Amino acid sequence: MNHFFAIRSHWGRALAIFAIVCMAALGISSGFTTPAAAAEAVQTCNPTASNGCVNGILQDESQHALSGVVVTLSGVESAATTTDASGRWAFSVAKDGSYTVSIDPTVASAHDLKADKATVEIKKGDFSKSRQVVRFDEAQSSDQSSPSSTASSSSSSSGSTKQSDSTSTADDDNPWADFSARVWDQLFSGIVFGLLLGLMSMGMNLVYGTTRLSSFSHGEQVTLGGLMAYVGTQILHWPLIVSAIFAVVVGGITGWIQNDLVWSPLRKKHVGAMQQMIVTIGLSMTLQYLFQFFFGADVKGITLNVPQGYQIGPITTDTPTLISAAVAIVVIIGVTFFLYQTRLGRATRAISDNSALAAASGINVEEVVRVVWILSTSLAALSGVLIGVYFNGIQWNTGALLLLLMFSAVTLGGLGTPNGALIGSLVIGIVADMSSLFIPNDMRYASALAILIIVLLIRPQGIFGKLQRIG
Repeated sequence: MNHFFAIRSHWGRALAIFAIVCMAALGISSGFTTPAAAAEAVQTCNPTASNGCVNGILQDESQHALSGVVVTLSGVESAATTTDASGRWAFSVAKDGSYTVSIDPTVASAHDLKADKATVEIKKGDFSKSRQVVRFDEAQSSDQSSPSSTASSSSSSSGSTKQSDSTSTADDDNPWADFSARVWDQLFSGIVFGLLLGLMSMGMNLVYGTTRLSSFSHGEQVTLGGLMAYVGTQILHWPLIVSAIFAVVVGGITGWIQNDLVWSPLRKKHVGAMQQMIVTIGLSMTLQYLFQFFFGADVKGITLNVPQGYQIGPITTDTPTLISAAVAIVVIIGVTFFLYQTRLGRATRAISDNSALAAASGINVEEVVRVVWILSTSLAALSGVLIGVYFNGIQWNTGALLLLLMFSAVTLGGLGTPNGALIGSLVIGIVADMSSLFIPNDMRYASALAILIIVLLIRPQGIFGKLQRIG
């Protein structure tokens, strides 16, 4: 019996020691476990692969900043902050999901704000949902005047609209008024995006007109411009204007290098347009992965400021949108003047019509084509800067995502025609944004491509193109 109890005592001590060791091991392992990062109030926020951003500016209807107001974030993660002297606030969040931003309802009532809370969706790595901007002084519809309604929220998306990603948790009292407001906003957004798309497509169309080359690497020239602007503003800390000039210069230099090292030798060896197009596909893939390697896969913010909102009649817009549209209009007018009122521009159009006849008349075709490549890549770089400012960010594949729309705009307007790309871009931009009133936002580009198919069935040469004899 004593032996039995001795055995039990021995095993009991062994089990106790084993339990203590296991508990110690669990404690040590838990010490090495890194807890999930929580939401954090920050001065400024820039989306990366590991965090998303929810930020905004708090001001009254007279656009006077409201400082010292507590802003609360709840949802998947939670945090709180206080608006600074300019009314700005920002949260950095580590997890994807739905978040609600709120302020004290009494503050909203005292300053006649449209809302005291807003619900947004964050998805890291998604260009359209990695950053959400919330404005409590703006509502989704013109009749939402109660502070208990939900504020408007917009994302730095890669789509063509900033307003269509807004979310609301309150029912509209007047759906027709809301629909009317959305029509005006979508129409304006479509025109702006069409202008930016036209700026990208004009360079592509000029290259096709003078060389008959459809460049699949043109989208990467757009991305390059946006990334160079990011380098200028966020790494070198230059002003935005200086960074934009730097991006355009870099873009023009790459066009010059491409023509002299790649395309000119291929033309002299009489390599066909199809083979050259395949080269552009390889160049496109190479540049995309180089961008991803050096800059990462996250969204790069060219400017970190919260956009200043404006109400122009029935249209709600902001400063980056107005600046991007104004610059695009001025540059498009300048390029049109160059093509129709300068000697070099007329030579470019002559080569586009008939390169052999232009060469026979004494035009140096190779020199003109070199200028066209420099102009094309410079326009692409500038459009990349404007896209980055307009959507508040640029990614390694932004240009690739827009490439199909560029080809559609060029084809719709008429291949090789000087201003055909602009008209085609405006049609695609407006149709795409207006169609999001009736179909899901993710399908808006499908409607634009459907219009392209219909127009080409009726007019195969495009809107401004000319019928050509084949064979």
